[in-house]
Amino acid sequence: MKIFFKKILIFSFLPLVILLLFDFWLRGQDSVYEEKYEGLLSAKDSVQLLILGNSHATYGVDPTAFSTIYAYNLANLSQTIYFDKRQTLRSIEQGVRRLEYVLISVDYHSLFTESQENRDYWSWYGHGIAYKEKNYLLPAISPFLWGYTPKVSFSLLSKTIRNHIRYQGESDIHFNVESDIDASAPLQQGFITFTETDDDSFNEISYRERIERYREPVDSKRVEVLADLEDFIVQLQSSGITPIFFTSPTFHDYNQYLDRATLHRNMNDIHRLSEKYGIEHWDYMDDHHFTKEDFYNSDHLNKRGAVKFSKLLSERLDVLQLQ
Repeated sequence: MKIFFKKILIFSFLPLVILLLFDFWLRGQDSVYEEKYEGLLSAKDSVQLLILGNSHATYGVDPTAFSTIYAYNLANLSQTIYFDKRQTLRSIEQGVRRLEYVLISVDYHSLFTESQENRDYWSWYGHGIAYKEKNYLLPAISPFLWGYTPKVSFSLLSKTIRNHIRYQGESDIHFNVESDIDASAPLQQGFITFTETDDDSFNEISYRERIERYREPVDSKRVEVLADLEDFIVQLQSSGITPIFFTSPTFHDYNQYLDRATLHRNMNDIHRLSEKYGIEHWDYMDDHHFTKEDFYNSDHLNKRGAVKFSKLLSERLDVLQLQ
């Protein structure tokens, strides 16, 4: 009987041991949020152009393609203007003093999305910026249970093991990246992207599924986002920094399924702010320069497309500098 109870006791402690080990491992992991922000501070004496935005800008704007200015890509997956603003202003306080231009991404869902949902916790682990009054007590206690959640935690561990085997421990990327990204090369001025095209994602079903995720909800945060964006613009301009709106390319066929009313509201809001504050809007959403070979999927550029897009942005920036 004693042996029986001892076995029960051992098995009852097993989940606790797994929990503690996972929490210890997760707390020691680098994240793309931490790497990007720390990389920015490391280059604080050089950065003149900051690239902000969500995954469209993350994978679509190559800072090394800018010819006459040192650029840095601080964009991140699902990153909203709320977090763009606060990272930028904090980085200026922490010594990014040569900043002259800020590229602010205004994509299809940028102006009505404020929270990153679960990623609010993930990014907080990386750069420490909290979302409004959101409670971070439980995620601080256990990243496994309440931060990343068990499902994501096991996925992170699985990807880490696969990448270690794939690159034989020689990868320069020490944080989780999407499976189709080449993790053998390090971040370059905050930038990493896809190298191929996922042909299976170019179809009507895939287009509709992706767009459904970005549908403007009934409880849209558009009013709050626009107010926050205006304050960001004012703070940048008062510091002698020029904000520029830009919209990344998305695949032409995919664009046909976007909600016209949402697009109309977006353009009205962007135009109003552009006129009010004298801000240029570089809109490449449906630009004819970009073909399927330039995309990883229907709304994200790959390496080839990112270089092409970034050279176009660089050329426009060169013209702006001469004015």
